[in-house]
Amino acid sequence: MKSESTYHYQFGAVVKITLRDGEVSQEEKTFLDHLAKVLGISGEEYDHIMQNYLTYPLEPTTTHNERLESMYTLTKLISEDETISGEQQTLWLERMAKAIGFTPGNVKYIVGKSLAVIERGIDQETYKEEIRNINK
Repeated sequence: MKSESTYHYQFGAVVKITLRDGEVSQEEKTFLDHLAKVLGISGEEYDHIMQNYLTYPLEPTTTHNERLESMYTLTKLISEDETISGEQQTLWLERMAKAIGFTPGNVKYIVGKSLAVIERGIDQETYKEEIRNINK
């Protein structure tokens, strides 16, 4: 592989979470394809990551603020992507929320609230303010 894009390791972590059980649905594959394009991942880089996803470290966010920022970004990406919708959006975001460190008991509420808040088109600071007390 020649070079790595700016988001190489972040995309690798998303792929690792998505393929955690060794299988990927067509909706997830389509979303990963789209996400790679959005993040500027080359075809060669994409193939390398998909074949070697287990080697990518998962670096969980350590602060509540980092988790909120990550969740905002993920929810925004998912909600803007027409290739994944409805229940698939929710299931994928629940997986991601658990992986970035939200308490499993709060994940459904956080994902539901995140989707509702993002749908209103608010910025990251307003998002964090609206969700701040869910998972301390």
